[in-house]
Parts: sequence; structure tokens; C-alpha cells
Amino acid sequence: MGNRDEGGIHGDVPAGVASTAAGESQMPAADQTPTDWSLLPVTHGNEDSMVAVIWRLLRQEPALMVSAGYVFLSALGLWSSYFFYFKFRLSILDYLQVSDFLVAGLRDPAYLLILLLGALLAVLLGWPETLRRRNPAKVARLRARHWGWRMLFSESPWMNWEFSGLRPLTGMCMAVVCFMAFGAALYALNTAEKIRDGTGGTPVQVVLDGDTAPLPGTARLLGSSSAFVFLWWPADRRAEAVPIGSIRRLQSMALPVKAAAKAATPQTQKTRKT
Repeated sequence: MGNRDEGGIHGDVPAGVASTAAGESQMPAADQTPTDWSLLPVTHGNEDSMVAVIWRLLRQEPALMVSAGYVFLSALGLWSSYFFYFKFRLSILDYLQVSDFLVAGLRDPAYLLILLLGALLAVLLGWPETLRRRNPAKVARLRARHWGWRMLFSESPWMNWEFSGLRPLTGMCMAVVCFMAFGAALYALNTAEKIRDGTGGTPVQVVLDGDTAPLPGTARLLGSSSAFVFLWWPADRRAEAVPIGSIRRLQSMALPVKAAAKAATPQTQKTRKT
């Protein structure tokens, strides 16, 4: 009678804990399940967010990852170019052709870096939700242990995007895209400001077609398109778009000689004379 089950308890041992031959208790099977630490979002068919559906499509067609990344990079470069040339009062969209739209994001490696940082940020911010969906029992035990885990895996509607009506992964990715757009625009404006202040840009001398001497003054090269070269003239505080066909040569300024090389030159000549 003393060994009879009462309320799921075998004597004084819970039913979820089995006894080994040595008399030691064994943890429940749920505690022995290995934790899935994968960063990839979980896909569950119709319950998925829009981002998860797109991710499942990209995994089925890996070639689309390259195409999607290239299109997004071009859009990011075009967005940044607008803010860059806006500082010089140039409407850049009026000077670009279709081919220029496709390579807008390839002109500056910083755009690729912003894209990679944005993708990494999206994965890291979405990792708690991914862990929750991959290891629901493990996350529930962690939340019961410490307030730090409860904050990381918060169920508050203000922390899981329920207040916006969006899936957590979709809302988080939209926030990261906005952050990337803001960062790219800020980078472009800062670069343009340095050129206007005379601390950035490439100084060049311009020789027009049919001339042998360069134009007076030194310009700063802002960029180019398939049909125009964009220049900033610091002395006149103006920018202009010059057709490529009218330019014979763009000549960069001579590099300054290092001080060590200047000091070594007289000594070298004296040695040769002796």
C-alpha cells in the first residue's frame, strides 16, 4: 500500500524523475534535450512572418540571395547619393541613367559594410525570438531563474512588436532597414560636408576637349555617372555636372614628397660627388 501511486508521486520521488540502479535520481528528458543555438529563423508554414517566408524562398533558391543583396545594395547607394549631392544643390536623379542605378551601391565600399552590419544586426536582434521558438521549454526554465533572462526573452507587448500588429521578426527587420537608411544618409551627408569644408574629396585639374592647359583653379571630384562628371569648385563655392565628352583629361594633384626623402636627397648628392 505504501508504494501505491498518489498524485503522480512514487513514494517521495516525483513521477517525472526516474531512479537509476545506483539509487541516484535522473533528470527529466526535457532537461537533457540539447539546446539549438542556430541563428537562422524558424519557419512554420502559414504561421510565419513575411521575413520568414522570404527567407524560406531564398534558401530554396540560393541564387536569389545574390540578386536580392545586389538590388538592396544598389537601392542603398542610390538613397545615399541623393543626400550626398543634395548638399551641393545637384539633383542627381536627373543626371543618372538606368545603368547608373544598378551600380550606385558599388561606388563606395561603405555601403556594402552598412549592408553587412545591418544583416548582422537583424540576426542578433532576432536571435532571442529564434531561441524561443526553437527551445520553448529551455527558455521557459531560463525565464524562471533570473530577471535578466526574463528581460531578454520578454513577453511584454512593447518588446515583441504585438502593439504594432506585426510579427516580431518582420517588425525587427523593418526597424533595422530604417536604421541602415538613416546611417547611410548620415554617412553621405558627413562626406559631403567634409568636401565642402575642404578636408575631403580628390583635388583635380580639368582639361577640356580642345584645350591644352587646364582650367584655372582646382576642383574636387564628387563622382561620375555614365554621361557626366560632377565637380565642386571650392573657390567659387559651386558644383557642376560636366559632360564626359567635353572633358579631355582629369589630372590629380602631385603627391607631396615625404620629409625624410627631402632630407636624404642632399646627403645622397654629396656622397655621389665625393
